[in-house]
Amino acid sequence: MNVAVEMAKNITVKTGMPRLVLFLALLLPLNAFAELDIAEARIKNLPPSVPVRAGYLSIHNPAEFSVSIVAIRSDAFASVEIHRSVMKDGMMSMEPVDRLTIDPGTSLQLTPGGLHLMMMHPVEATRPGDNIEVILQLDDGSEQRLMMKVIK
Repeated sequence: MNVAVEMAKNITVKTGMPRLVLFLALLLPLNAFAELDIAEARIKNLPPSVPVRAGYLSIHNPAEFSVSIVAIRSDAFASVEIHRSVMKDGMMSMEPVDRLTIDPGTSLQLTPGGLHLMMMHPVEATRPGDNIEVILQLDDGSEQRLMMKVIK
């Protein structure tokens, strides 16, 4: 029988469930959950009559494994999507992107004219200087919160 399982059985019998949970948590590798480095997170402000905003940021993955952002949300917007600007038939258009995967040790830039966040239908008017919380849902099930500053 696995030594860790045998130890867990002894801990459960002798000391109860709280210590079992602590013991099992210690068995998780330290890199079990990803944490991305985020910089230059900003939202381009537009007049209140425009129902969308664009979000830009720099993402670095310091982990030794790939990390994917599979969803993004914010209480300040009805929805947030990842989009890519593409040239089709001589016209610039945008298409949704299902996920962003950042390989180990690499960075990804969300910039005007490329990958960016489409932040739909602000709940309240945005103003330059506002800080808006955005939540990244990662492929390992964890979430990462960040603040994005509204700029002119």
